[in-house]
Amino acid sequence: MSKARRPGIATILTELRRELKGQGVRVGQLAQLLDVAEPTVWRWLRGDGLTLDRLDEICAIADIDLRDLLARGDEEQESFTLAQERVLAADRGLALVFFAILHGAQPRDLEQEFGLGTERLESHVERLKRLGLIEASKRGRVRPRVRRSVRWRRGGPLSMAFERTVKPLFISMDFGAPESLYVSDMVAMSEAGRARVHALFETLREDIHVIGEQERAARLDRRDWSGILMMIRPFDIAEMTSEWRGKRGSDR
Repeated sequence: MSKARRPGIATILTELRRELKGQGVRVGQLAQLLDVAEPTVWRWLRGDGLTLDRLDEICAIADIDLRDLLARGDEEQESFTLAQERVLAADRGLALVFFAILHGAQPRDLEQEFGLGTERLESHVERLKRLGLIEASKRGRVRPRVRRSVRWRRGGPLSMAFERTVKPLFISMDFGAPESLYVSDMVAMSEAGRARVHALFETLREDIHVIGEQERAARLDRRDWSGILMMIRPFDIAEMTSEWRGKRGSDR
């Protein structure tokens, strides 16, 4: 029997940040007790320069058992079951609540920012608990039981739901609007090269969520839920250049 894969440092740090936030432990408090600057603590919580001794110190201050963080990471799902996918794909409101929780939202946030009524929100939370996708503390705080990088199957219910709802939303966005920040490029590379780029996307995604957590902890104003789409795929050069080649042929 193969050994269970131990959680990576990114998963452990995600759990640590979630626990610190849930207990109301601020970065400023940690910095003061550890006798370091706040930016240093922010870097540690991202994994930059964090030693095991410092990790133990942070856990001790917040009364968190590091072994519990390790075990919790092991228990998290890396992919949805087909049954979970089908339920989420069939109920757009439920899926919205789940993915918001997956990315750090709490019930109070969902009420205030999404305008969900208490009764409807409680119904969604209870259903997600029954599905095994989240768990709730006695104080009402919720946390996902799946990893933030959770995968759904290609061509499955969630993939098809994404194609019907979220993808058209991204495509319809006004890329020329002042609030739209984007990068586009063309690079010739192999399948292995594209896989390396995808790995960079995963690292960048974790960094993006750290920024969101930092801003949430700092209680910054004017924080809007923002869409982020990263994709790489081969171009169909023949299709892209057919019109141009046709015009050149007509000029001759």
